[in-house]
Order: sequence, then structure tokens, then C-alpha cells
Amino acid sequence: MRPDILIPVLALAASPVLAQEPCGDMPAETTEIAEARLIIEYNHTDGDIGVHGYGDDDGWSELCVFDPSGALVLHVAPRAQLGELGLGSFFFESREPPEEVWDYAALKAAFPEGDYAVRAKLHDDTGRRGIARFTTLVPQPPVITAPALVEDEDDEAPVVPLADLEVTWEPVTASLDDRMPEITGYELIVTDEEYEDPDGFSKPELDVHLGPAATGFTVPAAFLRPDTLYEVEVLALEASGNQTIALGFFATDN
Repeated sequence: MRPDILIPVLALAASPVLAQEPCGDMPAETTEIAEARLIIEYNHTDGDIGVHGYGDDDGWSELCVFDPSGALVLHVAPRAQLGELGLGSFFFESREPPEEVWDYAALKAAFPEGDYAVRAKLHDDTGRRGIARFTTLVPQPPVITAPALVEDEDDEAPVVPLADLEVTWEPVTASLDDRMPEITGYELIVTDEEYEDPDGFSKPELDVHLGPAATGFTVPAAFLRPDTLYEVEVLALEASGNQTIALGFFATDN
């Protein structure tokens, strides 16, 4: 197992080493954390895989995640004025090296299935405990059947008319290790790759979640600009939260 691809300890500000073990001094008053998730995201087209995590509660000042063996894999501890204010939620993504360095088999070996314990201390000195249930059941990638796409944005993209655009895909019925996934839905994301907004969040993006029986969605012509490159992503979403992405690029005509 490569030591340089483990999830690092996350620190939101430089701080001295804590005198006690991380999350070792938990308050006596401890209740269930509002939300804790640990999932896998696999990008089939780009050939990378990694772990994502999410936590949420009412202003915590320290949070730890332990794997099923009890090993600490994540410690979040805001400091100074951010520590006094406390964090309401956080989201992280692990590094996602290329598959020839870090693949699905390596991830399964490093992150065993099971219950990952979450412990947190709130700004008012109350505590939170919870479980992030983690599985390595990852859906196979969706096969996008329309429109015609290229996988590399630097390649010459197929051109489609500036009209309502039907995006379709085949249903996902298997996982990477041949288990039967429980597909709870699909997510379609269409992004304008040429829109310039370097300091903001106004880049045009159509993002829609669809039910597990969905195999297509019509992108309205009003969303599309002429002579523009677009990225299409289709995500298969599994009951565990694990998700697999297939993507490609097309261009609109004049």
C-alpha cells in the first residue's frame, strides 16, 4: 500500500500539535451527529477513483473519523477565530491518482468495508458521535448512447444542432466487482466549457437528478449557445452513496 496516497490529516489552519490525542477528550454529553458520509467516486472516463466525505452538525470545533480497526484517518480542527465560530459542515475529496498508480483494487485494500466511527466536539462543549457506513460496491459506468461524444476535450467534438438535445444512456445493472448494485438514480450534468468567469460561480451548468428508471433527459435549446463546446457527465448513483461517472464532449453548430 503506497503511503503517499492515504487520506491526509486535514487541518484548516496551521496550529501546534495538540497535547492530547485527537478527539480523545470527548464531552460526557454526547448525542448522534446530524450527518456523516463516506463514499467512493469513480470516474471511468478519466480513469481515477477516490474517497469523498461529508459531515454536518451545529458548529463543531473538532472532528475525527476512525476506520473499522480504530485507526484515525481524518482529523479536522479549525483554529483561532474559525475555531471559536465552529464549523457547521465540511466536504472533502481525497487525491485521485491515475488508475495505473491507484486503482479500484488498491482502494479496496486500503479502505475496508465497514463502519467508520465519527466523533466530534461542538463549540458549546457538547459532543457528537456517529457512523459512516462504507462499502466498496461501486457501479459500473453508464454507457452514454446519445449524443455522439469524444472523451478528450482537445479532440474534434461532434457537432449537434442548436435545438432541444436528447441525452440517453443504458441502465447500469452491475458493479465493478460483479455484485448487484441498488441504483437509486442518475445525475446528468451539462457544462458550458467556454464560458469565462475566473473569479465567480456563474459558469452555465445544467444539473438534474433523475430516478433509477431514467435512461435519458432532454436538454432545452434555451440552455445551449451556438458554436460552443459542452461537457456531458452521467453519474450512476448507488444506495451506498458511491457513484460512477462517464463523460464526453460535444459542440453546437452556428
